[in-house]
Amino acid sequence: MVPVILQVNYTPSAAQANANPQDKLESAKAIARLPGLLWKVWIEDKVSNTRGGIYLFEDLASAKAWGDDVLATRLAQGGGRDVSIRYFDVNEEPSAITRAPLARILQAA
Repeated sequence: MVPVILQVNYTPSAAQANANPQDKLESAKAIARLPGLLWKVWIEDKVSNTRGGIYLFEDLASAKAWGDDVLATRLAQGGGRDVSIRYFDVNEEPSAITRAPLARILQAA
Protein backbone atom coordinates (compact mmCIF):
# COMPACT_ATOMS: atom_id res chain seq x y z
CA MET A 1 0.00 0.00 0.00
CA VAL A 2 1.40 3.36 -1.07
CA PRO A 3 -0.26 6.31 0.66
CA VAL A 4 -1.45 9.08 -1.64
CA ILE A 5 -1.80 12.81 -1.09
CA LEU A 6 -4.77 14.48 -2.77
CA GLN A 7 -4.23 18.23 -3.12
CA VAL A 8 -7.28 20.34 -3.98
CA ASN A 9 -7.42 24.09 -4.58
CA TYR A 10 -10.34 26.16 -5.86
CA THR A 11 -11.88 29.62 -5.88
CA PRO A 12 -15.19 29.42 -4.03
CA SER A 13 -18.41 30.88 -5.40
CA ALA A 14 -20.07 33.61 -3.33
CA ALA A 15 -22.41 30.99 -1.86
CA GLN A 16 -19.48 28.72 -0.95
CA ALA A 17 -17.51 31.63 0.53
CA ASN A 18 -20.45 32.68 2.69
CA ALA A 19 -21.58 29.21 3.75
CA ASN A 20 -22.77 28.67 7.29
CA PRO A 21 -19.82 27.56 9.50
CA GLN A 22 -22.01 24.76 10.87
CA ASP A 23 -22.33 23.37 7.33
CA LYS A 24 -18.53 23.10 7.15
CA LEU A 25 -18.49 21.11 10.39
CA GLU A 26 -21.18 18.76 9.07
CA SER A 27 -19.18 18.35 5.87
CA ALA A 28 -16.08 17.53 7.92
CA LYS A 29 -17.97 14.80 9.77
CA ALA A 30 -19.06 13.23 6.48
CA ILE A 31 -15.56 13.48 4.97
CA ALA A 32 -14.08 11.81 8.06
CA ARG A 33 -16.03 8.68 7.11
CA LEU A 34 -14.64 8.43 3.55
CA PRO A 35 -13.28 4.98 2.74
CA GLY A 36 -9.49 5.01 2.79
CA LEU A 37 -9.15 8.54 4.21
CA LEU A 38 -6.47 8.83 6.89
CA TRP A 39 -6.74 12.60 7.41
CA LYS A 40 -7.56 15.94 5.82
CA VAL A 41 -6.17 19.41 6.46
CA TRP A 42 -8.50 22.25 5.47
CA ILE A 43 -6.68 25.21 3.85
CA GLU A 44 -7.74 28.75 3.01
CA ASP A 45 -6.09 31.94 1.75
CA LYS A 46 -8.52 34.79 2.33
CA VAL A 47 -6.32 37.30 0.47
CA SER A 48 -6.46 35.35 -2.82
CA ASN A 49 -9.92 33.86 -2.11
CA THR A 50 -8.59 30.33 -2.47
CA ARG A 51 -9.69 27.28 -0.52
CA GLY A 52 -8.82 23.65 -0.59
CA GLY A 53 -7.60 20.65 1.25
CA ILE A 54 -4.68 18.31 1.65
CA TYR A 55 -5.88 14.73 2.12
CA LEU A 56 -3.94 11.57 2.92
CA PHE A 57 -5.53 8.40 1.57
CA GLU A 58 -4.44 4.80 2.00
CA ASP A 59 -4.18 4.32 -1.77
CA LEU A 60 -4.78 5.92 -5.17
CA ALA A 61 -8.10 4.16 -5.76
CA SER A 62 -9.58 5.63 -2.57
CA ALA A 63 -8.21 9.09 -3.38
CA LYS A 64 -9.57 9.05 -6.93
CA ALA A 65 -12.97 7.75 -5.83
CA TRP A 66 -13.35 10.96 -3.82
CA GLY A 67 -11.35 13.46 -5.88
CA ASP A 68 -12.32 12.60 -9.44
CA ASP A 69 -15.89 11.59 -8.77
CA VAL A 70 -17.64 13.14 -5.79
CA LEU A 71 -15.47 16.15 -4.96
CA ALA A 72 -15.01 17.44 -8.52
CA THR A 73 -18.77 17.21 -9.10
CA ARG A 74 -19.65 18.97 -5.83
CA LEU A 75 -17.22 21.83 -6.42
CA ALA A 76 -18.51 22.37 -9.96
CA GLN A 77 -22.17 22.20 -8.92
CA GLY A 78 -21.50 24.68 -6.11
CA GLY A 79 -19.94 27.17 -8.53
CA GLY A 80 -16.31 26.63 -7.58
CA ARG A 81 -13.85 27.95 -10.18
CA ASP A 82 -10.22 27.26 -11.04
CA VAL A 83 -10.48 23.79 -9.53
CA SER A 84 -7.17 21.93 -9.30
CA ILE A 85 -7.13 18.29 -8.20
CA ARG A 86 -3.73 16.57 -8.04
CA TYR A 87 -2.47 13.25 -6.71
CA PHE A 88 0.97 12.51 -5.28
CA ASP A 89 2.55 9.31 -4.02
CA VAL A 90 4.11 9.77 -0.59
CA ASN A 91 7.85 9.23 -0.42
CA GLU A 92 7.81 7.60 3.00
CA GLU A 93 11.50 7.37 3.94
CA PRO A 94 12.48 11.05 3.68
CA SER A 95 9.04 12.02 5.00
CA ALA A 96 9.75 10.01 8.15
CA ILE A 97 13.07 11.84 8.59
CA THR A 98 11.28 15.19 8.40
CA ARG A 99 8.74 13.99 11.00
CA ALA A 100 5.70 13.37 8.80
CA PRO A 101 3.28 11.41 11.02
CA LEU A 102 3.08 8.51 8.58
CA ALA A 103 4.36 5.53 10.57
CA ARG A 104 1.76 5.90 13.30
CA ILE A 105 -1.06 6.44 10.80
CA LEU A 106 -0.08 3.70 8.37
CA GLN A 107 0.36 1.13 11.14
CA ALA A 108 -3.19 1.84 12.33
CA ALA A 109 -4.68 1.62 8.82
